Amino acid sequence: MSVMIREGDVTADTCPRCQKVVQARFEIRSVQLARTRLRVRDVLVDVCPDCDHMIGVAPGSVAQLREAGVWK
Repeated sequence: MSVMIREGDVTADTCPRCQKVVQARFEIRSVQLARTRLRVRDVLVDVCPDCDHMIGVAPGSVAQLREAGVWK
């Protein structure tokens, strides 16, 4: 059974910038990946509540990035 993640949901995750486990919140953001000029809007990502760093992409948003040509 697949769990649907929505904006506002929280998850425990490790922030690579803070180097600590935090209660990350899922938010809709624009994502620009390193070494590209491509910006994908309205992507569901988890964000550190302490430093506002994007920790990761929600599993359901991976297809959205693939369609934009980001992940092959």
